[in-house]
Amino acid sequence: MNQETKFCLSCGKEIPFAASYCPYCGKPQVGLENQPSSPSPTLKQRTPVAASQRQLWYKNWMIWAIIVLGVGLVICIALLNSAKTTVVMQPAASSKTAKTKAKAKKKDPNQVSSNPLIHLSKVGQWKNSEVLGKISMTGLGTKPDTTIQNGPLSVKFKHAEIDKVHANTEDQLDQALTSFNKDSMPKDYTRMKIEYVVTNHSTTTIDFGGIKQIVFSNGYQINFDDDAMADTGSEEELAPHAKRVEYDLVLLSESTTTLKPKSIKIITDESDDSKSLDTVSDGSSFSESISYQA
Repeated sequence: MNQETKFCLSCGKEIPFAASYCPYCGKPQVGLENQPSSPSPTLKQRTPVAASQRQLWYKNWMIWAIIVLGVGLVICIALLNSAKTTVVMQPAASSKTAKTKAKAKKKDPNQVSSNPLIHLSKVGQWKNSEVLGKISMTGLGTKPDTTIQNGPLSVKFKHAEIDKVHANTEDQLDQALTSFNKDSMPKDYTRMKIEYVVTNHSTTTIDFGGIKQIVFSNGYQINFDDDAMADTGSEEELAPHAKRVEYDLVLLSESTTTLKPKSIKIITDESDDSKSLDTVSDGSSFSESISYQA
């Protein structure tokens, strides 16, 4: 057996030196007649074969199929992510639009805080009271902060207001029934509220008589013992130099000039010394007109 060998230019396998064709791959061995023999291929001999194999990778259809599938998969994932983003963002955009519209809606300038310490001060204002419901001022006295002095007492009439009230709940209606000592009344009613401050300037305790009577412009009268009137200052005990804020509430009806009295006259009752029961004030009167929205 001839020991001289050479290596196939195509597949790189060791073949007899005299072979004109590779017994393994069948490729012709052109130019190998003078190739020196060697027991095993060297790095330099294998290099042209490896380079040839690397240059032929792009001719393999499986590699191109894998590349095409990979690109298609990347595109599909990108499209799915884009669709998900669109679905998620639509409600958020809608919610943002709704908030913008709500913010753009202006608050009624006539609405005041529902804080019980904040009062209506001009005709047209309204507030939501947790105790009574919605209160809207329709009329207001024209002589605010008028003080009447009588003996050791002074009464400052801050203002008289006419309010339309709507009781939103049964509890709010029950509060109105209790205030006016009524068995029944509608949820919508009209009242007059008179806020005043009474001050005892003496060194003795005085029993204040409160508001005794209110006379309307048409001559109709409401007295302190009528169920249509409730006065927190009636028979109030005032310590020496004490000052108290009081309220007189009057339930208006058709009798009081169609719920819009043009003017009122307020008459306070006499007041007595708490110990001696002597009269220290005969009472006072105060008259003012009521203005309404045009």
